[in-house]
Amino acid sequence: MPNLDFYAADDDWPTVLRAAFDSNLFRIFEADSEPDQELREFQACEKIPAEPSGRHLMLFVVGSGPGPTAKRIDFVPGVSDAKFRYSCEGWGLIQLHYGGPFGDQELRWSHTNHNTEKRAAAWAPTLRRLDDPAAWDWKAVTSASGKLNRAIRSLAVGKIGSHPVLPGAAEFIAAANLQHEYGTGIHATPYFGG
Repeated sequence: MPNLDFYAADDDWPTVLRAAFDSNLFRIFEADSEPDQELREFQACEKIPAEPSGRHLMLFVVGSGPGPTAKRIDFVPGVSDAKFRYSCEGWGLIQLHYGGPFGDQELRWSHTNHNTEKRAAAWAPTLRRLDDPAAWDWKAVTSASGKLNRAIRSLAVGKIGSHPVLPGAAEFIAAANLQHEYGTGIHATPYFGG
């Protein structure tokens, strides 16, 4: 399974990022650039900003394929002062997303995920702007993804269902008395109608 949903709070995120950098398996990019800026590649954990652009990342497994491309997205004129942004794309990229606390009543899953060769091949006719999925080393992508997921699991101090809970998340869950898991996280109150 290429994905992992896990609980992480603010103090956990730098630890997850360090695990990704320390593996020496990845080049790490922001998933979406800031408005009117180029797409950034981060060379060190400390360079990743705390704002949203540093919380949704794309990991390129070194040597696994043609690499990421930056897709320019032009904004509708007059809607904002910004004119464009870039999105990081590539069939074999691994998503690393920080969910984290949402207010003080919810902790959303963080997750990793990536395409499979079969899924990429099925979508290739629709997304012709991307390279041929066969140009990617899917075994290398899956292996690196699995190593990252195992590293994240090794940081956990517990589990809720199948979701590893990292130390800062465990503290947040206990302090906020979160006990109802549904949707994309764990909440202080039961779901409506439940």
